[in-house]
Amino acid sequence: MYTRLAILVIAFSILSGCVDNSDIFEFEFETMGTVAGGIAYSYPDAGQLVEATFDSVNTCLSSWTDDSELGALNLASADQKITISSWLNSCLTVSEEIHRNSGGAFDPTAGPLMRLWGFYRRQGHLPSETEIDSCLALLGGYEHNQNSVTKTHAETKFDFGGIAKGFAVDRAVANLKAEGMKNGLIDLGGNIYCLGSPKDRNYWSVGIKDPLNKNRIVARVEMSNKAIATSGAYERFVEIDGVRYGHIMNPVTGKPATGLLSATVIADSGIIADGLSTALFVLGPEKARELLKNYYQEVEAILIIQDKEKARILVTPGLRGDIELLEEYRDRYLISSFSR
Repeated sequence: MYTRLAILVIAFSILSGCVDNSDIFEFEFETMGTVAGGIAYSYPDAGQLVEATFDSVNTCLSSWTDDSELGALNLASADQKITISSWLNSCLTVSEEIHRNSGGAFDPTAGPLMRLWGFYRRQGHLPSETEIDSCLALLGGYEHNQNSVTKTHAETKFDFGGIAKGFAVDRAVANLKAEGMKNGLIDLGGNIYCLGSPKDRNYWSVGIKDPLNKNRIVARVEMSNKAIATSGAYERFVEIDGVRYGHIMNPVTGKPATGLLSATVIADSGIIADGLSTALFVLGPEKARELLKNYYQEVEAILIIQDKEKARILVTPGLRGDIELLEEYRDRYLISSFSR
């Protein structure tokens, strides 16, 4: 059975017993509504720096409190020009790019839908079509001009849950590099950055969770100096009348996305990996293929879908030699190429 920080278990198990671990420092803490952790080489204060970075990002981007910068923006009235920080501006700019490229599959203003379905209060509510249509009318109700945002609808609410953790990981990695750290691994609730490599190896080994059993790992992929993020409905959901609904919203339909079991993206930055994995999960395999082909040929992706007999793991060609299906899953899962 794997722990919440399964990625770290896989990475560190490679090291144990075969090298001197005296300069390796592990850390783990709770933040941003999840568990964070990491492995740092030759920098014992890495955990404190990472935690402080994540706390700062949360103060800016949390949609769960009115005290954050994003919370203040959500409370703003229509036609009120709000000056925003560089962090919020960066997240909004990337969100708009993914929104545009994905045909609306990713939307930073999905807050009303999250609230309607009960994800903020963690108590599900099955909305009517009229309620859904009312929320859909609020999506995109703002104007963004460089360092300011003006909402055109007072009830338009931003939610960066699909991008904030990746952004936080990027900020932490930048701070660690500024301190001279060259090798380590940062994990924020499954948003990972692999910096450099472990001792005596060229790559970190990162686990891909089984979307049908989140406590187990179905495959592992080797990577270095890359970010990886996975989107799936197994981490956060609500049950309504005995039916489980995942928290990833399809902004086009106003309903929880279906079609994929999970979507994983490997990219140069955490913010792209995080946001793009959400968009791919919403789009499904065919439209995901088009998005990657047209706009993101530099990233790699892993899509897990449920087939009639076996679940299939679709991987982009660049990963074919770097991903390994664990032996106990070889009779239940099938890896195949995911051409662009």
